[in-house]
Amino acid sequence: MERFPLCRWWKAHEIERIWPETLLRMKEIYYVAACSRFRTMNFVKDHAWVFTSGGAGASAMLLHSRGALFPVFNGKTDITPPFFLERALKNIAIYSLQGLALEVETLESMLLPLGVSGRETVNFRLMTLEERPLSVKAPDGLVFRRAERGDIDELLPLQAAYEKEEVLPTGAIFDSRSCRYSLERIIGTEKILVASMDGRIVAKINTNAESYSRCQIGGVYVLPEYRGRGVATCLTAVFSSLLLAENKGVNLFVNNKNAAARKAYARCGFRDLAAYRIVYM
Repeated sequence: MERFPLCRWWKAHEIERIWPETLLRMKEIYYVAACSRFRTMNFVKDHAWVFTSGGAGASAMLLHSRGALFPVFNGKTDITPPFFLERALKNIAIYSLQGLALEVETLESMLLPLGVSGRETVNFRLMTLEERPLSVKAPDGLVFRRAERGDIDELLPLQAAYEKEEVLPTGAIFDSRSCRYSLERIIGTEKILVASMDGRIVAKINTNAESYSRCQIGGVYVLPEYRGRGVATCLTAVFSSLLLAENKGVNLFVNNKNAAARKAYARCGFRDLAAYRIVYM
């Protein structure tokens, strides 16, 4: 295998995807979102810059995909700043930085001298589940099933409320057309489970990323009038069980301010893994 000079950043092309893929697989559990983007990346529109410090392997990477920049620094904070960043920023759009908190902070420090800084930072806890979820009693009358395209109109208000509460950065304007498109994409390409009670859909959950051996779940939303009954806990447990039955590990990240959600996931058996961060640019 080819050996590269010390401390060199270089852009990986599709024929060289083995380098970044090997790095991502090393600590996949921490980089599910980045893995998912890399597995489906368009090497013309997206970018994977790899850092090698000698030898036959990559030790760090920056992944740019659909406006998001993911640092994959393998736990390192003394990364040599990428020489290409100033030039690249003139040609690509970056709407957010996303990844392990310490690595995002390191990336921010690289961007600051270039006059690039974030306008809002949201901190999360990255959580993981490796074994069958703890047994959770379902509320009376709660029924689970996979969502279908025919559910879009009924699910749209839940998706809209979820985006407004959990996704949109401060000051962002909600776009109903984009919301519907996002929901259609989720139903068409992701796994999504809904919970019904009293003849209506009251909650939903879906995957939003898939790496090589793991899935990341998100999009968890329960109608306000059905909260406090254990719906989210039970929905998460059932959905996680389905993923684990497919021999997939399960990850999620939850806003530090959402104490109720963290408790619900902990009751299912999820454990804290690391601090996670998204910086909106």
